[in-house]
Amino acid sequence: MSSLPSRPVVGILHPGVMGAALGSALKARAGAVIWADAGRTHTTAKRAELADLIAVPDVGDLAARSDVIVSVCPPDAAFEVAREVVAGLANRSDPPLYVEANTITPDAVREIASALAGRATVCDAVLHGPPAWERGTTVLWLAGPGADAVAGLLEGSPFDARVLGTGPGDVGAASGLAASAHAATDPCGSSTNLRATPPSNSW
Repeated sequence: MSSLPSRPVVGILHPGVMGAALGSALKARAGAVIWADAGRTHTTAKRAELADLIAVPDVGDLAARSDVIVSVCPPDAAFEVAREVVAGLANRSDPPLYVEANTITPDAVREIASALAGRATVCDAVLHGPPAWERGTTVLWLAGPGADAVAGLLEGSPFDARVLGTGPGDVGAASGLAASAHAATDPCGSSTNLRATPPSNSW
């Protein structure tokens, strides 16, 4: 991927409790942190306002403006968010960095990366811990192209960004780490918290 601007525009999809905290943490090194207002609740809008994030009309507008797009939403919504971003990137010639930060399976991350191929560079990310407003509570594991750039944007923030690898083949490594951690604590070895699975014939 090409390098990011020194002060990139970062789009957060969507500013739930974790998304708002992450967006706030990114403000120090971003030119702007934006979010998509369409279809969001008053609670979400208020949370984004308190985090001092800038509203844009919809996901398409966010996708068109952002140098970095961070998807942090309920796992079951990960594919729908990615679909909306794909549509929003249709007329862009400069692929942004798409940070897939949802708790989904490695295969799901790779499916999203495949769908975004040619439109965005995908970095796999997993958050471990609560929404971070102070240092020492939350780790953001990163893997794949752009991982170093994301870690740099979060340097000195409440989120402890740790890079597992930076190659295309590393996409899925962060999600795999989350799956392994879950299996270690689940006596049945299931992945009930990694709910999103690749849809069939959806792309």
